[in-house]
Amino acid sequence: MNKRLKKITAAVLSLLLVLGLAACGNAKDDGGSTKSGQDKTTAETEKETKVMNFGSTGYFAAETMDPANGWDGWYMTYDGTMETLFRLDESCSPVEFLAEAYENVDNLTWKFTLRDDVTFQNGEKMTADAVKKCFERTYEVSDRAKEQIPVESIEADGQVLTFHLEKENVTLINDLTDPLWSVYDSENSNFTDTLYATGPYIITEFEPFKETVVKKYEGYWGGEPKLDEAHLITINDTEALSMALQSGEIDMAVAMPTSAISMFQDNADYVVDAVTTSRGNRMYYNMDRPALKEEVVRQAISMCIDREGVAESIYNGMAAPSYGIFPEFLPYGGTEGLDLTVTIYDPDGAKALLAEAGWSDSDGNGTLDKDGVELELRAVTFSSRKELGQFLELLQSELSGIGIKLTVDVMENTSDVQASGEYDLDCETGVMVPTGNAQYFFNMMAVSGGSSNWSHYSNPKLDELAQTLEKTSDEGERTSLIRQMVQMILDDNALTIFNHQKMTNIYSKNVTGYRTHPSEYYLLDVNMDINK
Repeated sequence: MNKRLKKITAAVLSLLLVLGLAACGNAKDDGGSTKSGQDKTTAETEKETKVMNFGSTGYFAAETMDPANGWDGWYMTYDGTMETLFRLDESCSPVEFLAEAYENVDNLTWKFTLRDDVTFQNGEKMTADAVKKCFERTYEVSDRAKEQIPVESIEADGQVLTFHLEKENVTLINDLTDPLWSVYDSENSNFTDTLYATGPYIITEFEPFKETVVKKYEGYWGGEPKLDEAHLITINDTEALSMALQSGEIDMAVAMPTSAISMFQDNADYVVDAVTTSRGNRMYYNMDRPALKEEVVRQAISMCIDREGVAESIYNGMAAPSYGIFPEFLPYGGTEGLDLTVTIYDPDGAKALLAEAGWSDSDGNGTLDKDGVELELRAVTFSSRKELGQFLELLQSELSGIGIKLTVDVMENTSDVQASGEYDLDCETGVMVPTGNAQYFFNMMAVSGGSSNWSHYSNPKLDELAQTLEKTSDEGERTSLIRQMVQMILDDNALTIFNHQKMTNIYSKNVTGYRTHPSEYYLLDVNMDINK
């Protein structure tokens, strides 16, 4: 473990120790604090070197230096080393980046013209042939790549890259914003201690799950990076992360847990930079369970969710309450024009709805029953997102008030219980449109048999529209199809997205040139700077 990581770990034991170690880090002494006997030239050199330190509980936990391994490409997008042919704008729509133009020939054939001024971090030019070899390697190594893009072959001619697909794909440019498709020099990188990509920073030190050190690449095509060096450090404990930010050991806390945000608000020394993302905190209803086959029961549960109260109290205001599916910042998001089945927190209305459907407390034990079956449910969630457990505890109290008995199980991992189907409610979180393409959400969470369709929801008409969406390229038509499918999910109360969580980064007032992005992808770039 390197010295910097040791110092930050020590913050858990003693704030004073952290404060003492801060003086030994990369931060410069201001005028008059140079140690006696220190060479003046050395001191001036150190003062001119710009080093920025980032900390996070989970956003820097890369396993390898291989962008094709699992989700490691995402981590390397955060650290400024990796770039893609297209990137997402503020509305999560794809725009040209390493590619300067493209042509959708026939949905089976796509041509991309690459920028002519890009080099890898070893000085080699980024050509179409180099990108072809990179993508072919990624496709060979990654099962996820094979699932995402059905590649038949790739051709290279100068700076023109051509994809030939096995089946039609109208949203290929969305797919290519995924950091899995980052561009790197596959022939000269060994992915153990060398990785040559196109970003403004290059990895110089790497310790899996602990720390990545990057230094600026002076030949970067987008101009000279403002920082000389950056350390991206995993700090597993929220308290230690907060203390490291307070002591100056780190300059930015990335994806700060909501429980720690309040201590930095209204403090002029810090910027609390939060933006709503497509991360949906959601409730699935297992429709294979007898009680939850009834749409009225699912609707009643949804009516007992105090969306505004949850966003304010549990998420400390760092979530946007939702009565629909997609957040407003997406072109097809928001609830305008939709017929909402739930519009307010209304437990009294939920109780009346259940009574009308024949649910009553026939034996006076406080729990509703119908046809001899009591309304007792089991909710599950996982422990690493403690807000979800807190949400379920609050829901447990709310449902008790209308006669529904809820048992809450918070476990380390929910995959086994999901596979067994031994749950009624499943509370989860996740980015709903990681490449800006709504198809991802529907295919995973709403179509019959979707890999994350934990409601076991099935609507043949929605399945049909999802297939149509896959073949529709016109943006207006796509938006219409998406809105139709959203309305079906709301009509059926198939699942509940109770809020869209904000990505919250907290950083020193001295940090400039940065704004949190709703995609959750982008962090360190050529423009980020710090004045120390």
